[in-house]
Amino acid sequence: MKRIIITTGLLLAPFFAQAVKVPYKNNELLNTAVIKNYSNMALLNYQDALVGATTLKTEVAKFLKMARKNNSSAESQFVKVKKTWALTARMPYGQTEIFRFYNGPIDFEPIDDGVTTYLETINFVGVEGLMNAWPLDELYIDYVKEDANSGLINNRSIKLTKELIISMNERDGEKNISTGYHAIEFLLWGQDRSLETAGTRPYTDYVIGGTAKNQARRGQYLSLLNELLVDHLTSVKNQWNKNEENYRVEFLNRDSNSVLTDIFTSMISMAGDELKSERIENAFLLEDQEEEHSCFSDQTINDIYTNALGVKNVYLGEYTAFNSNAVIKGNGISALVALVNPELDQTIKASFKKLFNNINFFYKRNSRGQVQIGNISTAFDRALTENKVEIQAIIDELSVIDELLREAATELGLEIE
Repeated sequence: MKRIIITTGLLLAPFFAQAVKVPYKNNELLNTAVIKNYSNMALLNYQDALVGATTLKTEVAKFLKMARKNNSSAESQFVKVKKTWALTARMPYGQTEIFRFYNGPIDFEPIDDGVTTYLETINFVGVEGLMNAWPLDELYIDYVKEDANSGLINNRSIKLTKELIISMNERDGEKNISTGYHAIEFLLWGQDRSLETAGTRPYTDYVIGGTAKNQARRGQYLSLLNELLVDHLTSVKNQWNKNEENYRVEFLNRDSNSVLTDIFTSMISMAGDELKSERIENAFLLEDQEEEHSCFSDQTINDIYTNALGVKNVYLGEYTAFNSNAVIKGNGISALVALVNPELDQTIKASFKKLFNNINFFYKRNSRGQVQIGNISTAFDRALTENKVEIQAIIDELSVIDELLREAATELGLEIE
């Protein structure tokens, strides 16, 4: 994946001063307001995702208890667990991905650059690769149609612990995914071998004496994955908490040019490289459902929607929680762009509107014609061959937003390399 580097531009010489707009660095109060609001959005978004993960953990525990007793309600609880994963857990998390790409808490790695950051002083470990890595090689975790004995679950010589699961993640290959949302997804849906439905793993895979073997170990593995998800989200969320000694303090006290550079880096990286190229275009060009993000559950459209929404959230300075009534509306990047180029700001907003109109094609509508976000009518795997025009429209608009955000960075005195 190519790395986008944005650096602050130099002040123009006085001779040219009348020919340019006032650079954003002369509006420090607005910069500060934008950055503070961004920090508040990050905190609320991670809190929202943590509520979702905690709810999922609770629902999984209820299901496993029913499965152990072969309770008659186990099947309906299994359906509820899958719905909780798809909506309650994934919808907020997808929006948090906009806080990646600049070595913040979610994807932090120490850098030997002579500067010691707060996260380095506490030996913090970024957990993005433990939460959302994909694509996933199914047989690394559990049985597949071709091999009933494959996976960590069926290797009874291995004692399943959280530490073991972490240590096995991406061992001997980047598709050897052992933990995170998509490992949970596979354990809930199983392989997706049809364009007509998502995966059809039976709930009896968890019932002692039911389908498949090692039902108790499968339940143990699923439970441990949910515990890890809550652990990892908590560690990242805590770095954005208010009134604590953490990453947030350093973030708010850094030079505003540097922080705004990070924010633009994340928006451009997500809109262009990650969402457009990695998550949509790769699968689209190959017509390969194995390359789609949530391939077991057929929830990829929701991934596309929430990732795009994350970019829009940061641009507008707004976040609406999925699992509570909390809402943040403050100064976003839009306020800075509108200050130096109001027409460009309106163009970017119009492009976001067009993008979401394109995405909304894949959702059902109610009797009044209102789009039902989260209720997918056309799965991404089918659309790869049957709705190529509609997918291309999303790709094209993400390209437009990518270029417009680069233009906005230039207008704000930033130089993109």
